[in-house]
Amino acid sequence: MKFLSLILLATSVTGRFTDVFYKQLAKDNANKNLISSPLSVGIALSMAYMGAGGKTAQEMRSVLKLPADKKEVARKYKAFATSLEGREKVAILDIANRIYVNDRYSIVPEFNQVVKDSFKAGAEAISVNDPDKAALIINKWVNDQTRSRIKSIVSEHDIDSDLRMILLNAIYFKGQWQHAFDRKQTKEADFRTADKKTVPVQMMLIFNSFRAGYVQELDAKVIELPYRNSSLSMVIFLPEKVDGLPEMERKIAGFSPRLSVQKVVLKLPKFKIEFFSQLGGILGTMGIQDAFSDDADFGGLVTSSGAKISKVIHKAFIEVNEEGAEAAAVTGIHMMVPTSAKYNQPTPLKIIADHPFAYIIRDKDTIYFQGHFVRPGK
Repeated sequence: MKFLSLILLATSVTGRFTDVFYKQLAKDNANKNLISSPLSVGIALSMAYMGAGGKTAQEMRSVLKLPADKKEVARKYKAFATSLEGREKVAILDIANRIYVNDRYSIVPEFNQVVKDSFKAGAEAISVNDPDKAALIINKWVNDQTRSRIKSIVSEHDIDSDLRMILLNAIYFKGQWQHAFDRKQTKEADFRTADKKTVPVQMMLIFNSFRAGYVQELDAKVIELPYRNSSLSMVIFLPEKVDGLPEMERKIAGFSPRLSVQKVVLKLPKFKIEFFSQLGGILGTMGIQDAFSDDADFGGLVTSSGAKISKVIHKAFIEVNEEGAEAAAVTGIHMMVPTSAKYNQPTPLKIIADHPFAYIIRDKDTIYFQGHFVRPGK
């Protein structure tokens, strides 16, 4: 088995891909709580694309919406990586890439240079003769990059003689709310699911000024919760209808609602989500097919050997509580050989997230995490 992983990337590079990808992921997981980093998936696949040729590269370029000139791809990713360096203060936002190569093979020098320079991805040789040790090395990197929120991405069964290369990308975020919720106000409340059931949830409460409003195009209330001393924020999209999430998510891609600052009463559940998915089916539906076949052309990855993608794995985690949010994501691509309080404000906007809603974590240019919450405990 071979594995490649990547993380969230600038929307200027992968924006349209991440929109289409998330739509399909949300549809396929409509009844599950979801946390994902479409940007992570886009970055990992873009790293693999830098070593692809022929039909394989054409399909990947079309689906990922990448420029035909790979040098332009490299320049954009380098600019994105540079823009992140030292940007955050209180909030932590880390994006990292890594390549592990079967020590029986050599990485193509040109590919090694471009991923090192543009994706900041260091390369390390691993021995497939000791699968347990190789898996331990890879998983330690993932664990370290995500502050132990994602502890593993491969097992010893993924390390065999067919392995050519594993490309990894991990993203981690932790931020404190600019306006923290008061723990004393968190109470048990009913959460209404789309199938007309009620489930208890720990509901947080805050009354403050936020950018918020009702967005007619989405038939939803939207609120932006900024993080302290950070350019990032969480945006909550709450459909007016209890069962309105699927329809709203079909419209949400690329949508940038115009919100105004106003007093808001917000009730938001505390939640924690862990998500895992193999993405081969989704990517195939989107048009990346040759890369998974025995005819795949990844001759630009390792010398004297062909390779194909055996699987793409995505793991993500998020926890939202009174202090803020913590989130992490890893995407893996396996490359293998072919074969209720009183308020002074009389009429604040009320946003009561007691039924399924969507959310994103973003800055003005990039969506880093995206998902939805459909019921407590799932």
